[in-house]
Amino acid sequence: MGTALVIVLIVVIAAVLVAAVLLMKRARETQVTQRRVETRARGAEADRRLERADRLQAEAERHAAEAKKRSRAADEERSAAEAHAARASDIDPDR
Repeated sequence: MGTALVIVLIVVIAAVLVAAVLLMKRARETQVTQRRVETRARGAEADRRLERADRLQAEAERHAAEAKKRSRAADEERSAAEAHAARASDIDPDR
């Protein structure tokens, strides 16, 4: 009976060890899968942020171009006003 008990204990211990190894393997696979999902989510978020940054930069460039255009128009208006004031001064020096 002693030998049978030792054999049963060895089989039970081996079964527990196999179950523990299988559980650890499954936990590791779950962690790997979770990390992959999180990595994909981070990548998608990074892509969305890059797209938004590109849109904002394009908008800023459009605003800058419009500002340059308005600045040139203002300079032309200023030049025309100065020329007009100079002509007015030539015509009526008392002014």
